[in-house]
Amino acid sequence: MKETTVVIIGGGATGSGVLRDLAMRGIPALLLEKGGICNGTSSRFHGLLHSGGRYAVSDTEAAAECIRENMILRRIGHGCVRDTEGFFVLTPQDDPDYVDKWVKGCAEAGIAAEELEPAEA
Repeated sequence: MKETTVVIIGGGATGSGVLRDLAMRGIPALLLEKGGICNGTSSRFHGLLHSGGRYAVSDTEAAAECIRENMILRRIGHGCVRDTEGFFVLTPQDDPDYVDKWVKGCAEAGIAAEELEPAEA
């Protein structure tokens, strides 16, 4: 019986990306898919990569891990990643103090963030 270190269930965009990443790291992996590999994933794929900004206040460690993985994926798949950036928007119903907490959390996690005036956005 052959052995592997990782079994990935699902050969969509995420599963295939994980398989590629493990292979590049030299980690034995097996991908199981009931249909075609990456078949139809583009129409259902919303995004695999984010900065970690959503965790900047609640879990800075997770935010830092996200941005580190983001940079690894950008390096190994540089031709496959398109930088779309993003916005954190403060609405009148939001706590205005949250902005400072979010910017501070991003800085602690190593996530690039800058404050813009509404006219600049």
